[in-house]
Amino acid sequence: MRKTVRSEASACTGCGACVSVCPRGAIAMKPDGEGFLYPAVDGTLCVECDLCEKRCPAGKAHKTGNPGAFGVKNTQEDVRAASSSGGVFSALAGAVLARGGAVFGAVFGDGFSVEHVGAVTKDGLLPMRGSKYVQSDAAAALSDACSLQAREIPVLFSGTPCQVAGLYALLDGRRPENLLTVDFVCHGVPSPGVFASYLQWLRHEHGDEIVSYTFRDKRLGWKNFSAAARFAGGAEHTGTQTEDPFLRGFLQNLYLRPSCHSCTALRYGEHAADLTIADLWGAQELFPEWDDDRGLSLVFANTKKGREALDACPELERRVIADAGRMARANPSIFAPAPAHAHRRRFFKAFRRKGFSDRLIESCLRESRAEKALSRLRHAPAGILRRVKRLTGR
Repeated sequence: MRKTVRSEASACTGCGACVSVCPRGAIAMKPDGEGFLYPAVDGTLCVECDLCEKRCPAGKAHKTGNPGAFGVKNTQEDVRAASSSGGVFSALAGAVLARGGAVFGAVFGDGFSVEHVGAVTKDGLLPMRGSKYVQSDAAAALSDACSLQAREIPVLFSGTPCQVAGLYALLDGRRPENLLTVDFVCHGVPSPGVFASYLQWLRHEHGDEIVSYTFRDKRLGWKNFSAAARFAGGAEHTGTQTEDPFLRGFLQNLYLRPSCHSCTALRYGEHAADLTIADLWGAQELFPEWDDDRGLSLVFANTKKGREALDACPELERRVIADAGRMARANPSIFAPAPAHAHRRRFFKAFRRKGFSDRLIESCLRESRAEKALSRLRHAPAGILRRVKRLTGR
């Protein structure tokens, strides 16, 4: 009797496509011990048609050829200021709404859980702006997007690369003309359970309820972005990517989903989406005259439809990047998945007992004496390494 969709849980991306494709409603997404959502099958409803496994998009590549690469910024400065990078998503979404369409994206729900929803008004787009460094529950949104597309309503679906792949899995590989898909260069998705515990830690530390939260506050600039939480009493927590404990753990790959570390099928030239968006890291070398530290986007037009969507947004100023390979140093996630942190298992073992804290992050990110010694050896001059090998006989 089937209990889950894939025999190897580490291959599951958590996209939620299996929930929507099941004809008997036998699948639900439930959190595991690390706080990630995985499909659980109700054996009393499952008829073992295997449709869930057959449509599962995990590990399947989407060859889109050699995408066009552009540096892009929104010339509407208020929109760019409210966006994580260059304000590209807002322009694309506004164009779809102007055609009477619907836009799907990630928003903060109750208790700052991250979920995927649809919007048909400009006000509905506002919560979708800004990065959400947590895996969202997109199962219902995938189903809703398919239903609207079937009614020939224009749809923009934005999400992680694996969520967009999940949408096309529901469509059995079809690429309807009225569907525009947008994903992003993905570092990996952190655990929703870890984020919820982090917020609880913040409430305890400040003794107050959180009323707003952002992962990419630009008050110190786009490059030195901060996490910022505002509390009911007016107090605020801010921390840059090297100070805030959640951002530090996320960027050091301490609690990413297991499948993120082997995600090779959704990289450069293989994204399922029409457009792939990222921060234009390295802008100071590519376009120094643009580099005002207010946010710039890197956009890959993976399909003709994606390029036409960019053309339809006159507020987007763009410049061609002739050699996308130059972006590898500034943004390695374009080409390769993030490796798991050496202390990932240790983190989750302690997290299950005590929950999130800044002390736990600090202890897990601190190198042991043996690791420091090994790191020094790796970076030692070649002559020293040869002497070490002679002494050790290796």
